[in-house]
Amino acid sequence: MDLNKLNSLTKYPSILTYHSLGDRGRLTEALSESRGFPETEDVYVYEKVDGENSRILLLRNEEGIDYLIGSREELLYAKGDRIGNPYGNIAAFLRPLAEELCAALLSVSLPARDWALTVIYQESYGGKTKAAKNYTANQTQGSRVFDVFSLNAGELESLLSLPQEKIAAWREHGQQPFYSEERRMDFVHTLHLAYAPLLARVRGADVPRTLEGTFSFLKPFGQTQVGLDTAGRSEGVIARTADRKLIRKLRFDDYERTFRG
Repeated sequence: MDLNKLNSLTKYPSILTYHSLGDRGRLTEALSESRGFPETEDVYVYEKVDGENSRILLLRNEEGIDYLIGSREELLYAKGDRIGNPYGNIAAFLRPLAEELCAALLSVSLPARDWALTVIYQESYGGKTKAAKNYTANQTQGSRVFDVFSLNAGELESLLSLPQEKIAAWREHGQQPFYSEERRMDFVHTLHLAYAPLLARVRGADVPRTLEGTFSFLKPFGQTQVGLDTAGRSEGVIARTADRKLIRKLRFDDYERTFRG
């Protein structure tokens, strides 16, 4: 298997800020891509955990289940020490969880029963990460799942046969088949995984479009809900529609910097 292609296929797509970024990192009144949330659709608001974006890749074949661990940009570890990269302590921290998942998946059924690849996205936080003080006073490390998708053997083989640039385009155009809200919750509960908390479920019409209104909308979510041994400041939220046709990040730092200016 071409690991460069597998890495590209399983990277998490970029998420735009809700308001467009302007000069000196300040936000403008314009919405990114000039798009707000559809007024009649539900919008799911999740805490944006401030750590290192990470992923566990589970590969099932006739011999059992293999796994790899990656950061946002690269694969860091493969079962059996076939890849070894200590970046961010991600692999060392997630390796026991990956081993547990391989064992557990031999006895439980996933929402995608014929899967060949399942990718679990999580934020690895606390420990020695930049914003650790908001979650821990003694460098405790944790992780929270925020997305999952699966491919069957035919889908995986077909995608890996493409040139790497086409795989990247497939990913950035929102083609990764992420689980629905219900399927993802079934998945994390079945496997007893910690997950990013859902803070609110609102209608698109209730998400303000002005800078001032959005900052006011954001303020009730100012304290983290995922503290490990302390509960400090939240980074912000991720807001998305159920089908992920629109997904945006709203960070306190961005709005505070804008209004200070």
